[in-house]
Amino acid sequence: MKIWIVQIVNYTLALFMWLIIGRYILFLLTGGSKGFMMDFFVKFTDPVFRITRRIFPFLREGIIPLATIILIILIRISIMIIFKPSK
Repeated sequence: MKIWIVQIVNYTLALFMWLIIGRYILFLLTGGSKGFMMDFFVKFTDPVFRITRRIFPFLREGIIPLATIILIILIRISIMIIFKPSK
């Protein structure tokens, strides 16, 4: 597999991880009030949260962001181990 495809997947997962962190920080700063930025973060992170809810239906709602970040980190590490670039 081409290394650039692996890098695109890795960077996309990293982007979603940082969007989740940004959503959480914005939620803490604004108290969850609606606004343009909060709608932006919700629009891009909710599909990822839905996937996590399907994988782990027994988790409480407050744990879903943490579980999603851990899942993304595990996927990123797995991808880098499996498709380690040759020297």
